[in-house]
Amino acid sequence: MKCWHCETELICGGNHDIEEEDTEFSMVTNFSCPKCGSFVEVYSPKQLEEDDVNINWTAWTKVKGKEI
Repeated sequence: MKCWHCETELICGGNHDIEEEDTEFSMVTNFSCPKCGSFVEVYSPKQLEEDDVNINWTAWTKVKGKEI
């Protein structure tokens, strides 16, 4: 995944299980940019129907008209 600000490849910092703390999401993954220092958290939804996952993935992969 690329940084939204400088388009440098982000570094994955790890996954954290949040299934018991959150009703909508099961995991959060954090990324950081080695060039500009941006920090990104990606929340993974709890199990959804296959059609819902495809719709959500499409929405999450497009930010400000850019492919991530």
